[in-house]
Amino acid sequence: MNAIPQRQPIGPVMQMCSGRAWSLAAPDPADVHWPDIAEQLAKVPRFVGATPGVAYSVAQHCCLVADTLPLTLRPYGLLHDAPEAFSGDIPTPYKRLVAQIAAGQGAGDVLAFAEEMQARALHAAAGLEYPLPVADHGAIKRADLVALATEHRDLQVENPLAWRESLPDPLPAVVRPWPWPRAADEWLARLYRWCPATYARTHTRSL
Repeated sequence: MNAIPQRQPIGPVMQMCSGRAWSLAAPDPADVHWPDIAEQLAKVPRFVGATPGVAYSVAQHCCLVADTLPLTLRPYGLLHDAPEAFSGDIPTPYKRLVAQIAAGQGAGDVLAFAEEMQARALHAAAGLEYPLPVADHGAIKRADLVALATEHRDLQVENPLAWRESLPDPLPAVVRPWPWPRAADEWLARLYRWCPATYARTHTRSL
């Protein structure tokens, strides 16, 4: 495949599906190629694959969250886990462990800081405000928890862990996992519909 013309990135750098380079240390909105984000999210398993017998993607989860929100917040719901296109879905308990270790070393929450760097660039590329006001962020967080309750009911094994007790009621509809190509297409279609400038930018860029 031909190399993708691009500015010299600042390391650490990772390669995206299209061959583009993404600078994790200095993420630039100009480097966002939305089909890369969609495909990679569609191939990232939610719950690090702890969904017995099925593969369920972060891209589909983002669609589920977005679809439950008011129209003005749907783009933000769609992007709420978009940095996982670069990191994979790091489970919350693992993030808490890393935060505890980092705090013990006086380093703060390093994973959250790295994720926020990527999120800021992605939101800027989509023309979205970042960070959101506290009330809007709270609405997205609640939608995320409703999706979590629904996914746990439909896709995971019942367990006695205490975290389930704090979840809101799940959605009535059953979650049925999509194949990754559909998950990528559904995620990208929502982005283009709710943030039309992303479509124009993607389709006028030189590949």
